[in-house]
Amino acid sequence: MIEPRVALVGAGWVVRQVWAPLLVQQQAQIVSVIDPQADAAGAFPALAPAPRWHRCMSDQALHGCNLALICSPNVHHVHQALRAMDQGLHVILEKPACLSLAEAECLIQRSRASATELLVSAAASHRSDVRALVAAVAGGAIGTLHCLDISWRRQRGIPRPGSWFTQAGQALAGSGADLGWHLLEVALQVLDYPLVEAALYHHVAAPGDAGEHQASWRADQAPATEAPIEVESQSFSCLKVEGGPLIRMSTAWASHQERDATRITLYGSAGELHLHTTFGFSQNRVAQPSLTLTVDGRTTPRAFAAEDNVAPYRAFLRQHLATLGSSPQAREGEYRKLRSLASAMSALYPHLSSSGAAPSVQ
Repeated sequence: MIEPRVALVGAGWVVRQVWAPLLVQQQAQIVSVIDPQADAAGAFPALAPAPRWHRCMSDQALHGCNLALICSPNVHHVHQALRAMDQGLHVILEKPACLSLAEAECLIQRSRASATELLVSAAASHRSDVRALVAAVAGGAIGTLHCLDISWRRQRGIPRPGSWFTQAGQALAGSGADLGWHLLEVALQVLDYPLVEAALYHHVAAPGDAGEHQASWRADQAPATEAPIEVESQSFSCLKVEGGPLIRMSTAWASHQERDATRITLYGSAGELHLHTTFGFSQNRVAQPSLTLTVDGRTTPRAFAAEDNVAPYRAFLRQHLATLGSSPQAREGEYRKLRSLASAMSALYPHLSSSGAAPSVQ
Protein backbone atom coordinates (compact mmCIF):
# COMPACT_ATOMS: atom_id res chain seq x y z
CA MET A 1 0.00 0.00 0.00
CA ILE A 2 1.35 3.42 -0.91
CA GLU A 3 0.88 6.46 1.31
CA PRO A 4 -1.48 8.74 -0.67
CA ARG A 5 -0.14 12.24 -1.22
CA VAL A 6 -3.05 14.00 -2.85
CA ALA A 7 -3.55 16.86 -5.25
CA LEU A 8 -7.14 18.08 -4.94
CA VAL A 9 -8.13 19.44 -8.35
CA GLY A 10 -11.15 21.61 -7.58
CA ALA A 11 -12.18 22.89 -4.15
CA GLY A 12 -15.96 22.99 -4.46
CA TRP A 13 -18.60 21.95 -1.95
CA VAL A 14 -18.24 18.18 -2.30
CA VAL A 15 -14.44 18.40 -1.98
CA ARG A 16 -14.57 20.57 1.14
CA GLN A 17 -17.43 18.75 2.85
CA VAL A 18 -16.92 15.14 1.73
CA TRP A 19 -13.71 14.17 -0.07
CA ALA A 20 -11.13 16.11 1.95
CA PRO A 21 -12.36 14.98 5.41
CA LEU A 22 -12.59 11.38 4.22
CA LEU A 23 -9.10 11.43 2.72
CA VAL A 24 -7.74 12.65 6.06
CA GLN A 25 -9.62 9.86 7.84
CA GLN A 26 -7.90 7.38 5.52
CA GLN A 27 -4.46 8.75 6.48
CA ALA A 28 -3.92 10.50 3.15
CA GLN A 29 -1.93 13.74 3.08
CA ILE A 30 -3.42 16.59 1.06
CA VAL A 31 -0.35 18.20 -0.47
CA SER A 32 -1.80 20.51 -3.11
CA VAL A 33 -5.08 22.28 -3.85
CA ILE A 34 -5.58 23.33 -7.47
CA ASP A 35 -8.45 25.75 -8.01
CA PRO A 36 -8.60 29.25 -9.58
CA GLN A 37 -11.00 30.62 -6.94
CA ALA A 38 -9.21 32.84 -4.41
CA ASP A 39 -11.05 31.36 -1.41
CA ALA A 40 -9.60 27.92 -2.22
CA ALA A 41 -6.31 29.04 -0.62
CA GLY A 42 -7.92 28.96 2.83
CA ALA A 43 -10.51 26.25 2.24
CA PHE A 44 -8.87 23.70 4.55
CA PRO A 45 -7.67 25.60 7.65
CA ALA A 46 -7.59 22.49 9.85
CA LEU A 47 -5.03 20.65 7.72
CA ALA A 48 -1.48 20.46 9.04
CA PRO A 49 0.77 20.86 7.24
CA ALA A 50 -1.27 23.27 5.15
CA PRO A 51 -1.53 22.29 1.47
CA ARG A 52 -0.03 24.41 -1.26
CA TRP A 53 -2.49 26.43 -3.35
CA HIS A 54 -2.20 26.68 -7.13
CA ARG A 55 -4.55 28.44 -9.53
CA CYS A 56 -4.02 25.91 -12.34
CA MET A 57 -2.55 22.48 -12.94
CA SER A 58 1.19 22.51 -13.57
CA ASP A 59 4.25 20.39 -12.88
CA GLN A 60 4.80 22.48 -9.75
CA ALA A 61 1.23 21.94 -8.59
CA LEU A 62 1.59 18.16 -8.95
CA HIS A 63 5.08 17.98 -7.44
CA GLY A 64 5.27 15.66 -4.44
CA CYS A 65 1.88 14.08 -5.18
CA ASN A 66 1.08 10.51 -6.23
CA LEU A 67 -2.73 10.78 -6.48
CA ALA A 68 -4.95 13.39 -8.13
CA LEU A 69 -8.61 13.66 -7.14
CA ILE A 70 -10.20 15.58 -10.00
CA CYS A 71 -13.40 17.42 -9.09
CA SER A 72 -13.07 20.38 -11.44
CA PRO A 73 -15.71 21.55 -13.95
CA ASN A 74 -16.59 18.73 -16.35
CA VAL A 75 -14.91 20.30 -19.37
CA HIS A 76 -11.49 19.94 -17.67
CA HIS A 77 -11.77 16.34 -16.47
CA VAL A 78 -10.11 14.57 -19.37
CA HIS A 79 -7.15 16.82 -20.06
CA GLN A 80 -6.39 17.21 -16.35
CA ALA A 81 -6.50 13.44 -15.84
CA LEU A 82 -4.18 12.94 -18.81
CA ARG A 83 -1.70 15.46 -17.48
CA ALA A 84 -1.72 13.93 -14.01
CA MET A 85 -1.10 10.44 -15.41
CA ASP A 86 1.72 11.81 -17.58
CA GLN A 87 3.34 12.96 -14.32
CA GLY A 88 2.98 9.46 -12.85
CA LEU A 89 0.01 10.20 -10.58
CA HIS A 90 -2.85 7.82 -10.01
CA VAL A 91 -6.22 9.47 -10.73
CA ILE A 92 -9.69 9.46 -9.20
CA LEU A 93 -12.16 11.18 -11.54
CA GLU A 94 -15.42 12.61 -10.21
CA LYS A 95 -18.53 12.06 -12.27
CA PRO A 96 -19.06 12.45 -15.13
CA ALA A 97 -15.53 11.20 -15.80
CA CYS A 98 -15.97 11.91 -19.49
CA LEU A 99 -18.79 12.37 -21.96
CA SER A 100 -17.72 10.27 -24.94
CA LEU A 101 -16.35 6.83 -25.67
CA ALA A 102 -13.46 8.41 -27.58
CA GLU A 103 -12.41 10.28 -24.43
CA ALA A 104 -12.67 7.09 -22.38
CA GLU A 105 -10.34 5.26 -24.77
CA CYS A 106 -7.85 8.11 -24.60
CA LEU A 107 -7.85 7.97 -20.80
CA ILE A 108 -7.48 4.18 -20.78
CA GLN A 109 -4.57 4.24 -23.22
CA ARG A 110 -2.76 6.83 -21.09
CA SER A 111 -3.37 4.84 -17.90
CA ARG A 112 -1.87 1.75 -19.50
CA ALA A 113 1.11 3.61 -20.92
CA SER A 114 1.92 5.30 -17.59
CA ALA A 115 1.08 2.24 -15.40
CA THR A 116 -1.16 4.43 -13.26
CA GLU A 117 -4.56 3.73 -11.74
CA LEU A 118 -7.59 5.36 -13.36
CA LEU A 119 -10.54 5.23 -11.00
CA VAL A 120 -14.03 6.63 -11.52
CA SER A 121 -15.64 7.77 -8.27
CA ALA A 122 -18.43 5.32 -7.54
CA ALA A 123 -20.50 6.32 -4.53
CA ALA A 124 -23.78 4.83 -5.75
CA SER A 125 -22.47 1.29 -6.18
CA HIS A 126 -21.00 1.39 -2.65
CA ARG A 127 -24.36 2.15 -1.01
CA SER A 128 -25.67 -0.59 1.28
CA ASP A 129 -29.10 -0.62 -0.40
CA VAL A 130 -27.53 -0.87 -3.87
CA ARG A 131 -25.23 -3.68 -2.73
CA ALA A 132 -28.30 -5.55 -1.46
CA LEU A 133 -30.07 -4.98 -4.79
CA VAL A 134 -27.07 -6.20 -6.81
CA ALA A 135 -26.71 -9.26 -4.56
CA ALA A 136 -30.39 -10.14 -5.04
CA VAL A 137 -30.01 -10.02 -8.82
CA ALA A 138 -26.81 -12.07 -8.71
CA GLY A 139 -28.61 -14.63 -6.56
CA GLY A 140 -31.29 -15.12 -9.20
CA ALA A 141 -34.11 -13.45 -7.27
CA ILE A 142 -35.74 -12.00 -10.40
CA GLY A 143 -34.48 -14.37 -13.08
CA THR A 144 -33.66 -12.95 -16.52
CA LEU A 145 -33.72 -9.16 -16.65
CA HIS A 146 -36.04 -7.53 -19.19
CA CYS A 147 -35.98 -3.83 -18.30
CA LEU A 148 -34.50 -1.42 -15.77
CA ASP A 149 -36.36 1.75 -14.73
CA ILE A 150 -34.04 4.25 -13.04
CA SER A 151 -34.89 7.75 -11.88
CA TRP A 152 -33.56 10.47 -9.61
CA ARG A 153 -35.82 13.49 -9.44
CA ARG A 154 -35.41 16.43 -7.09
CA GLN A 155 -38.01 18.97 -6.16
CA ARG A 156 -35.52 21.83 -5.73
CA GLY A 157 -32.01 20.78 -6.63
CA ILE A 158 -30.49 23.01 -9.31
CA PRO A 159 -26.81 23.68 -8.54
CA ARG A 160 -26.36 27.43 -8.07
CA PRO A 161 -27.66 29.22 -11.19
CA GLY A 162 -24.75 31.01 -12.80
CA SER A 163 -22.17 28.54 -11.45
CA TRP A 164 -20.15 26.28 -13.72
CA PHE A 165 -22.71 23.50 -13.17
CA THR A 166 -25.22 25.43 -15.27
CA GLN A 167 -22.89 26.80 -17.97
CA ALA A 168 -22.74 24.76 -21.18
CA GLY A 169 -19.10 25.64 -21.78
CA GLN A 170 -18.06 24.29 -18.36
CA ALA A 171 -20.57 21.58 -17.44
CA LEU A 172 -21.20 20.43 -21.06
CA ALA A 173 -24.40 18.66 -19.93
CA GLY A 174 -26.97 18.90 -17.15
CA SER A 175 -29.01 16.57 -14.96
CA GLY A 176 -28.64 13.59 -17.30
CA ALA A 177 -24.86 13.59 -16.84
CA ASP A 178 -24.95 14.75 -13.21
CA LEU A 179 -27.66 12.61 -11.62
CA GLY A 180 -27.84 10.16 -14.51
CA TRP A 181 -24.21 9.07 -14.13
CA HIS A 182 -24.99 7.75 -10.63
CA LEU A 183 -28.08 5.92 -11.85
CA LEU A 184 -26.25 4.37 -14.79
CA GLU A 185 -23.42 3.36 -12.48
CA VAL A 186 -25.94 1.07 -10.76
CA ALA A 187 -27.87 -0.11 -13.82
CA LEU A 188 -24.78 -0.92 -15.86
CA GLN A 189 -23.16 -2.69 -12.92
CA VAL A 190 -26.21 -4.96 -12.65
CA LEU A 191 -25.71 -5.80 -16.34
CA ASP A 192 -21.92 -6.33 -15.95
CA TYR A 193 -21.00 -3.09 -17.74
CA PRO A 194 -22.04 -3.64 -21.36
CA LEU A 195 -21.68 -0.95 -24.00
CA VAL A 196 -24.72 1.19 -24.76
CA GLU A 197 -25.60 0.90 -28.45
CA ALA A 198 -28.21 3.64 -28.85
CA ALA A 199 -30.51 6.00 -26.99
CA LEU A 200 -33.69 7.95 -27.48
CA TYR A 201 -33.68 11.06 -25.31
CA HIS A 202 -35.49 14.28 -24.56
CA HIS A 203 -33.54 16.96 -22.67
CA VAL A 204 -35.68 19.65 -21.06
CA ALA A 205 -34.62 23.23 -20.36
CA ALA A 206 -34.72 24.68 -16.85
CA PRO A 207 -37.84 26.43 -15.52
CA GLY A 208 -37.97 30.19 -15.88
CA ASP A 209 -37.76 30.68 -12.10
CA ALA A 210 -34.62 28.57 -11.76
CA GLY A 211 -33.40 30.55 -8.76
CA GLU A 212 -36.42 29.33 -6.79
CA HIS A 213 -35.34 25.73 -7.43
CA GLN A 214 -31.76 26.06 -6.18
CA ALA A 215 -30.19 23.22 -4.17
CA SER A 216 -30.39 24.59 -0.62
CA TRP A 217 -28.19 21.97 1.09
CA ARG A 218 -25.10 23.13 -0.84
CA ALA A 219 -25.00 26.43 1.12
CA ASP A 220 -24.23 28.29 -2.09
CA GLN A 221 -24.42 32.03 -2.38
CA ALA A 222 -27.64 33.53 -3.71
CA PRO A 223 -27.98 33.13 -7.48
CA ALA A 224 -27.54 35.93 -9.93
CA THR A 225 -30.96 37.38 -10.71
CA GLU A 226 -30.80 36.71 -14.43
CA ALA A 227 -28.34 33.80 -14.40
CA PRO A 228 -29.19 31.51 -17.33
CA ILE A 229 -29.33 27.72 -17.08
CA GLU A 230 -27.63 26.62 -20.30
CA VAL A 231 -27.83 22.84 -19.73
CA GLU A 232 -30.87 20.63 -19.29
CA SER A 233 -32.74 20.58 -16.00
CA GLN A 234 -34.60 17.36 -16.83
CA SER A 235 -33.77 14.42 -19.06
CA PHE A 236 -35.87 11.48 -20.23
CA SER A 237 -34.26 8.63 -22.12
CA CYS A 238 -34.38 5.01 -23.19
CA LEU A 239 -31.05 3.22 -23.70
CA LYS A 240 -30.36 -0.06 -25.50
CA VAL A 241 -27.36 -2.08 -24.35
CA GLU A 242 -25.48 -4.73 -26.29
CA GLY A 243 -27.38 -8.02 -26.11
CA GLY A 244 -29.35 -6.87 -23.10
CA PRO A 245 -32.54 -5.27 -21.80
CA LEU A 246 -33.71 -1.69 -22.01
CA ILE A 247 -32.80 1.01 -19.51
CA ARG A 248 -35.40 3.74 -19.03
CA MET A 249 -34.02 6.77 -17.21
CA SER A 250 -35.45 10.00 -15.85
CA THR A 251 -33.55 12.77 -14.08
CA ALA A 252 -34.58 16.18 -12.77
CA TRP A 253 -32.88 18.97 -10.89
CA ALA A 254 -36.32 20.54 -10.43
CA SER A 255 -39.75 18.91 -10.53
CA HIS A 256 -43.24 19.03 -9.01
CA GLN A 257 -42.86 16.07 -6.67
CA GLU A 258 -42.89 16.41 -2.88
CA ARG A 259 -39.59 14.66 -2.07
CA ASP A 260 -36.24 14.30 -3.75
CA ALA A 261 -36.37 10.62 -4.59
CA THR A 262 -34.38 7.90 -6.33
CA ARG A 263 -36.26 4.92 -7.71
CA ILE A 264 -34.75 1.82 -9.29
CA THR A 265 -37.04 -0.96 -10.53
CA LEU A 266 -35.72 -4.12 -12.16
CA TYR A 267 -38.20 -6.23 -14.12
CA GLY A 268 -37.28 -9.90 -14.53
CA SER A 269 -38.75 -13.20 -15.61
CA ALA A 270 -39.09 -14.42 -12.00
CA GLY A 271 -39.93 -11.19 -10.18
CA GLU A 272 -39.41 -7.47 -9.71
CA LEU A 273 -37.04 -5.57 -7.41
CA HIS A 274 -37.82 -2.00 -6.35
CA LEU A 275 -35.53 0.41 -4.49
CA HIS A 276 -37.07 3.65 -3.20
CA THR A 277 -34.59 6.00 -1.53
CA THR A 278 -32.73 9.29 -2.03
CA PHE A 279 -29.21 9.40 -3.39
CA GLY A 280 -26.94 12.32 -2.54
CA PHE A 281 -27.05 14.97 0.16
CA SER A 282 -30.47 16.60 -0.07
CA GLN A 283 -32.30 16.90 3.24
CA ASN A 284 -35.69 16.65 1.49
CA ARG A 285 -35.34 12.88 1.53
CA VAL A 286 -37.49 9.77 1.42
CA ALA A 287 -38.26 9.17 5.10
CA GLN A 288 -38.15 5.37 5.02
CA PRO A 289 -35.97 3.94 2.22
CA SER A 290 -37.00 0.48 1.11
CA LEU A 291 -35.93 -2.40 -1.10
CA THR A 292 -38.69 -4.86 -1.98
CA LEU A 293 -39.03 -8.03 -4.05
CA THR A 294 -42.35 -8.83 -5.73
CA VAL A 295 -43.04 -12.39 -6.95
CA ASP A 296 -46.47 -13.65 -8.05
CA GLY A 297 -48.23 -10.66 -6.54
CA ARG A 298 -46.54 -10.95 -3.15
CA THR A 299 -44.16 -8.18 -2.02
CA THR A 300 -41.54 -8.80 0.64
CA PRO A 301 -38.89 -6.43 2.05
CA ARG A 302 -35.16 -7.05 1.58
CA ALA A 303 -32.83 -5.99 4.38
CA PHE A 304 -29.91 -3.59 4.09
CA ALA A 305 -27.80 -1.74 6.63
CA ALA A 306 -28.64 1.82 7.66
CA GLU A 307 -25.88 4.34 6.87
CA ASP A 308 -25.22 8.06 6.61
CA ASN A 309 -24.95 10.00 3.35
CA VAL A 310 -21.16 9.98 3.37
CA ALA A 311 -20.77 6.23 3.97
CA PRO A 312 -20.63 5.25 0.26
CA TYR A 313 -17.80 7.72 -0.38
CA ARG A 314 -15.96 6.40 2.67
CA ALA A 315 -16.36 2.81 1.43
CA PHE A 316 -15.09 3.75 -2.03
CA LEU A 317 -11.93 5.34 -0.65
CA ARG A 318 -11.31 2.58 1.87
CA GLN A 319 -11.48 -0.04 -0.87
CA HIS A 320 -9.35 1.69 -3.47
CA LEU A 321 -6.73 3.47 -1.38
CA ALA A 322 -5.80 0.17 0.24
CA THR A 323 -4.80 -1.33 -3.14
CA LEU A 324 -3.69 1.79 -4.99
CA GLY A 325 -1.03 0.93 -7.54
CA SER A 326 -0.76 -2.72 -6.46
CA SER A 327 -3.23 -4.56 -8.71
CA PRO A 328 -2.76 -4.20 -12.49
CA GLN A 329 -5.51 -6.79 -13.02
CA ALA A 330 -8.06 -4.60 -11.25
CA ARG A 331 -7.41 -1.83 -13.78
CA GLU A 332 -9.13 -3.83 -16.51
CA GLY A 333 -12.34 -3.86 -14.47
CA GLU A 334 -12.15 -0.08 -14.09
CA TYR A 335 -11.57 0.30 -17.82
CA ARG A 336 -14.63 -1.83 -18.56
CA LYS A 337 -16.75 0.30 -16.23
CA LEU A 338 -15.49 3.55 -17.76
CA ARG A 339 -16.17 2.35 -21.31
CA SER A 340 -19.69 1.32 -20.39
CA LEU A 341 -20.55 4.61 -18.70
CA ALA A 342 -18.89 6.66 -21.43
CA SER A 343 -20.84 4.81 -24.12
CA ALA A 344 -24.04 5.83 -22.33
CA MET A 345 -22.92 9.46 -22.30
CA SER A 346 -22.02 9.23 -26.00
CA ALA A 347 -25.53 7.97 -26.76
CA LEU A 348 -27.22 10.64 -24.60
CA TYR A 349 -25.06 13.55 -25.82
CA PRO A 350 -23.95 12.68 -29.37
CA HIS A 351 -23.21 16.33 -30.16
CA LEU A 352 -20.37 16.24 -27.60
CA SER A 353 -18.62 13.31 -29.29
CA SER A 354 -19.53 13.79 -32.95
CA SER A 355 -16.06 15.01 -33.92
CA GLY A 356 -14.39 11.89 -32.59
CA ALA A 357 -11.21 13.86 -31.93
CA ALA A 358 -8.96 12.86 -29.06
CA PRO A 359 -8.77 15.51 -26.32
CA SER A 360 -5.69 17.66 -26.05
CA VAL A 361 -3.57 18.05 -22.94
CA GLN A 362 -3.54 21.59 -21.55
